Formats: sequence, structure tokens, C-alpha cells
Amino acid sequence: MNPAASNRPLLKASTIVSILAVCFWVASYFPELVFALILSSLTAFLLRPLVAFLEVRLGLKRVLAVLGVFVVVGSLAIVALVHLLPIIIGRIQEFYDQFNAFPFEAKLTETAQSLLAGVSFISPAELSKQVHSLIGSGLHQLGSVLENMLGAIVSLAIVPIVTFFILVDADRAVKKAIERVPNKYFEMTMNVIYKIRRDLVSYLRGWLFEATIVGVLSFVGYSIIGIEYAILIGLIAGLANMIPYLGPVVGAVPAILVSLTQYGDFRMLLPIVIVAVAVQLIDETIVQPFTFAKAVDIHPLTVIIVLLVGNELLGIAGMLLAIPLFTVLKVAAKETYWGLKSYHITT
Repeated sequence: MNPAASNRPLLKASTIVSILAVCFWVASYFPELVFALILSSLTAFLLRPLVAFLEVRLGLKRVLAVLGVFVVVGSLAIVALVHLLPIIIGRIQEFYDQFNAFPFEAKLTETAQSLLAGVSFISPAELSKQVHSLIGSGLHQLGSVLENMLGAIVSLAIVPIVTFFILVDADRAVKKAIERVPNKYFEMTMNVIYKIRRDLVSYLRGWLFEATIVGVLSFVGYSIIGIEYAILIGLIAGLANMIPYLGPVVGAVPAILVSLTQYGDFRMLLPIVIVAVAVQLIDETIVQPFTFAKAVDIHPLTVIIVLLVGNELLGIAGMLLAIPLFTVLKVAAKETYWGLKSYHITT
């Protein structure tokens, strides 16, 4: 047997492991850059059909087609921001002023004392100290989350630029790469690329649709029970649902805080929990099956594990991007394995 041939699988495995190690190293040291690059790629996937339409149907050159899509999408985004951003900022400022004026520590201490009235071994002073510590810890965690989100938002500045170049040059680069594929792998490679594009675009569209539905349902639910700033809470829930299963839960937190400043006690806690649970159930039993019927099927336990890994690598940005990346890897592995068997390809 040829020694070089026998060592070829080991060499391929070593190369793959080395590439993955470099990717993990880059992700750990430059999370904002990795987030921006991956988000740009996903955005390009979503905009690619529009570019193809202008290029094929209207006969525009690739660069002009991409510019046309950017002009249309950018104009819609600017119009939306001009009309919605002042309203959102005003509501946030209004809530912030009410939040600062509300005596959270006193109210929490009062509630805790009433609940623990029959417990003699906890003194009021110790209880007040614990409540103060709890609030401080919560604010610290909130600050860390906001800091991570701010870093991710700042990195969004380069997303349009990178997306533009991906849309202009990606198809050409893929075509050149395919030309270098050996003949015995050609058909399998084309099938893998097609399946990845199809399933990823399907998943991303469903992802955005699901987030929109969760936001709208949260807005409607909190409006019905009389919670102020329902539109802002719905927006938070919708954005949070970009990370699977978190939308209704995250949306319930500001709803509870708003209800405290609005009513001065926890009387709305149960209705808020009911709304959050109802939105979660509708999402899982109706929206998700309908939206992702043709997308990649991923077990809920796998989703949780993938989200935890993404959080460990890139924080919130990693959780946002974990499922789309896992979708690509799963489809690539599945279709490659199927192709090797179906076409009787030996490595």
C-alpha cells in the first residue's frame, strides 16, 4: 500500500482540526469582528434573491443590482427609523425617568417582609441588606448585558460594507472554487451548496418571521391586560426571540418592572406570567411548526446545547448566530455523507 495514500485521511483530519482551532481562536479574541462577518454573510443570503431578480429579469450588471437593492432596503430602513426612532427613544426616556423615581428597594423589602412575617430568624435589617444586594447584583448583570449588546451594535457599522462586497463577489468566488473541485466530487459539491443555500435562506426567513410574530403577540397581550409601554415591550420580546425560546421570557422582565412603576405592587405579576406563557405556547405549537416546516429540523435539546456553546464563545452575539451556523454545518455534513454513499465516492 502506498504510504502517502494511507496517511491521506489522517492529513485531511489534521487539516480540518487545525482550521477549526484557528476559527475558535479568532472567535475568542475578536468576537465583534466574527459577529460582523457572520452577520454580513447571513444578510447577504437574505438579499441575494433580490439581487438575482434585478440582475436576471432587468438585465442589470451585478454591481448595479446590488446598489439598487441597497438603495431600496436602505431607504425603507431610513423611513422606518425616522418615524419610529423618536417614538421609541421618547418612550424609553419616559420609562427611565419613572424607573429612577420608583422606590424599588422599599417596595421589595415591604413585600418580602409581608411574605416572611411569620419567620422569626430573619431580621428586617438583614432582609433589607439582602434586598439591596440583590438589586445591586441585578443592575450589575444588566449592565454587563447592555455592554455586550453595545459592542455588538458598534460592530454593525461594518456590516453594510462587508455585505456589499459579499453580494458583489461571493458568487464569482464560489464559481471559481467549484471549478477547482475534482470531477468525482463535482455533482456532490453542487448538491451540498444548493441544499445549504436553500435551507439557510428558509431558516433565516422563518427566524425573522417568528421574531415578528412573538413581538406582535407580546404587544397585543400586554396591551389587553393594561401594561404601559406595551409596544416597547413587544419590540424587546421580538428582538430577544432572535435567540430561540428567550423572547417571551425576556419580554416579561420589563413588563414586570413597568407594572411595578404603574401600579406600585405585584398585582399584575400573574397576568404577565399568563401572557408570557401563552405567547410561548403559541410560538412553539403553531408558529414554529408552520414557519420551519421546510427548514432544518433541530431537536430542542440540541438547540439549547448549541446556544450554550455560542454563548461561551461569543456571548450574546454567539447565541444569535449559533443556530444559523449549526444549520450550515448540519446540512453540509448530512449532504456530504449522503453524497459519498450515493455516488460511491472513495476518499
